[in-house]
Amino acid sequence: MADPVETPRRNLTGAIVPALAVAGLAAAAALWLAGADRTQREKQATAPSNCILENADGVGGPIDLVDSNGARVTQADFAGEPAVIYFGFTHCPDICPGSMYALAEALALPGSYDVQAVLVTVDPERDTPERMGEYASTEGFPEGLTGLSGTRAQVDAVARAFQVHHGRTTAPGAAEGAYSVDHSSLLYVVDGNWRTVSIIPTMRRADMMDPRSPMTPTPPAEIAACIAAGLERTDLP
Repeated sequence: MADPVETPRRNLTGAIVPALAVAGLAAAAALWLAGADRTQREKQATAPSNCILENADGVGGPIDLVDSNGARVTQADFAGEPAVIYFGFTHCPDICPGSMYALAEALALPGSYDVQAVLVTVDPERDTPERMGEYASTEGFPEGLTGLSGTRAQVDAVARAFQVHHGRTTAPGAAEGAYSVDHSSLLYVVDGNWRTVSIIPTMRRADMMDPRSPMTPTPPAEIAACIAAGLERTDLP
């Protein structure tokens, strides 16, 4: 190998020029990285205040469920296709349908991403695959919404992976066997590699600075912005 000190004296065009070129490429790379980092910070800064981006990829995991036709569905069925996942149940009086209506509006906004909407039941005892198929076709819900069910063990495994809190509640004086299901109400945005890139609550405080203010639905525009912020992330490998 040529001595790096002697090379400039013997070959000015063959050593100094490449050295300058390498230095230029290094500088350009540094500028690009700085720009990419700035772009990512700007995207996070413009994301809705209740849009969870940091550590979102630590939530989620494989699924093994059943669609409305009784066919097995795993994360492999969504390979290369981003999706938005919601956990709810068909007897839900308002939060679940309201979340589906809001998601449908968000996905219909100009410039919104084309993603597959998925609804996973947390009440498989009542929400059979057939029932999920019927519910998923409710007018006003996201077009092409996929409803998924399974055994209690299958549903609980997916709920644990996505850190979904849920449990049965029975109102005083309710008829035997009548119950509701309390559950967290979140939308999970996954990219084409089934990696969670953003999470957004479907309910938020009317005044984000006042924890005592009433809960109100998250506007569709904010849902769309959170979906975009997640799918446009550049900080993930």
